[in-house]
Amino acid sequence: MPVDEAQRYLESFPVLPLPTASIVLLFCFNMAAFRRHPHPAPNSSALASATAKLSRPRSKLIWESSLPPETFYALHLNLIRHGREICDARNPRCELCVLQTQCDYFQGKMSGDKDNEWG
Repeated sequence: MPVDEAQRYLESFPVLPLPTASIVLLFCFNMAAFRRHPHPAPNSSALASATAKLSRPRSKLIWESSLPPETFYALHLNLIRHGREICDARNPRCELCVLQTQCDYFQGKMSGDKDNEWG
């Protein structure tokens, strides 16, 4: 079954939201489905700033069309790890982040931008 068809099928169950359906396809069936991630913390880093304000389906489409499918699994795991170890919303460890030069939050923090709070 093609990924988009499998995605629609899983989403037809009222208790299975889009992110969960994508995770099931990726981890259980090794299908090229990517979930828009809550990490990096406020979706403000370079990895997510372009899609942070988009709907989940649109953001998912952008991620999936921007990356080769064989990278989805590893990228998903690495985004989780980055969010847990470095870019945690309650305690961001910006000094350790390799994305400092591209991160909207870090750039605002360095410039003293009070509107750049995670809140």
